Amino acid sequence: MSFCNVRKKIAAALAGLGILGCCWLPAGAQASERGKVPEYRDAQVEVVRSGPTLMFSDSPEMVYETGILYSDVMKGDSRVFFHHVNGMKKKVKLAVLIRPAGNRPVTVTWGTRGIGDPDSDYFVTAKNSQRRYFRDYRKREKEWLSSASEEARKAAEKANDYSFYRDNPHLETSILLPGDYYEVLTRNKNSWNSGITMRPEDLMTGMVDFTVNRPAEVLVVMYPADVSLETFLKTAKQLPMDEHPLRGTYEKADLTYTLKDPLALKQGESVGLAMGRENDPHFIKGPDAVTGQITEDYGNYGVVYHIRYRLAGLLPVTLSVNPWGGDFSGTGLLRHGEEIAVADMPGETLSFGDGEETAEVGRIFPKQSVPEGEFLWSPPGASNLPIRLFWTAESGADYISRRH
Repeated sequence: MSFCNVRKKIAAALAGLGILGCCWLPAGAQASERGKVPEYRDAQVEVVRSGPTLMFSDSPEMVYETGILYSDVMKGDSRVFFHHVNGMKKKVKLAVLIRPAGNRPVTVTWGTRGIGDPDSDYFVTAKNSQRRYFRDYRKREKEWLSSASEEARKAAEKANDYSFYRDNPHLETSILLPGDYYEVLTRNKNSWNSGITMRPEDLMTGMVDFTVNRPAEVLVVMYPADVSLETFLKTAKQLPMDEHPLRGTYEKADLTYTLKDPLALKQGESVGLAMGRENDPHFIKGPDAVTGQITEDYGNYGVVYHIRYRLAGLLPVTLSVNPWGGDFSGTGLLRHGEEIAVADMPGETLSFGDGEETAEVGRIFPKQSVPEGEFLWSPPGASNLPIRLFWTAESGADYISRRH
């Protein structure tokens, strides 16, 4: 049988299953296929940093006394990532506070957010945070795509601009006068009943994007559950970092990895991309606003990765993930054109950590009208790097056998 006829039969079979009209099938919350690390060649990529300034609060991670965990003055496009455990033997509240840094009103435009529920199972709260963040990301991007002009879309893609703050009439805003404050987790303004209650040994983690038109002070605070936030802040002290200096303010917290070569894979071939290795040059650094010390986010927590690739073949391609630094439990997005789906990493189970094991994220089907694809992810709290992504070509027959 000629290769041309094989391609025609595969295309006909896939069309019969109704899958040539879409671009991918995410593993989602279903049981995803597991496998072993394949033989592969390394992807050649170009890496660009862009995006908001990240305020990263993860030290002290285990909090043994109440106080201000981190604070800084944010300007323009901003992101807050926090990750803290109640190490005390009493209930406390965690709050993220934003207020004008000067004597002029501040307008806050709220972007994407994902807040996990307090839980002593760290993978549960971390994965819930990411699911909510990327579901909201999908919503915000679809809103922006529905209203932005073609020229604006091309300009944003060229500039690696993912903020969705501009020209989006659906985004909420808050106006804060001098003396006002807004508690981000409960969305309460000037309310004593702010913050989320944490039991002993509970973890809280989350990520929120926003932009401010003037400088605004942002504080991450852990305070007694039976005291109002306003009262506590009158005498609250700044807590020092623990032995792990995972705290700081870092510019450009989006990373775009673009595969230089199109994915023209033969059956069984794989291309791999490793991220977050030891001494990775793309771990972001910046000053701790409290001490002035330069710190490094060596897990890139709070950083959103955008992996761009281009398909150049007819065979279905499986996208799989392989963390080999330890347990891992996260969520990402698969995107082709205006089709966007949330994809768990891994699927059905909360976490996995075998360094030689892969979990399927989704299957991608070539579509000539939309050859470009993108996978978005962010290092989950409580999980470990490094991580590899694999693109592996399968045959149409392989895909049909899986479906039946």
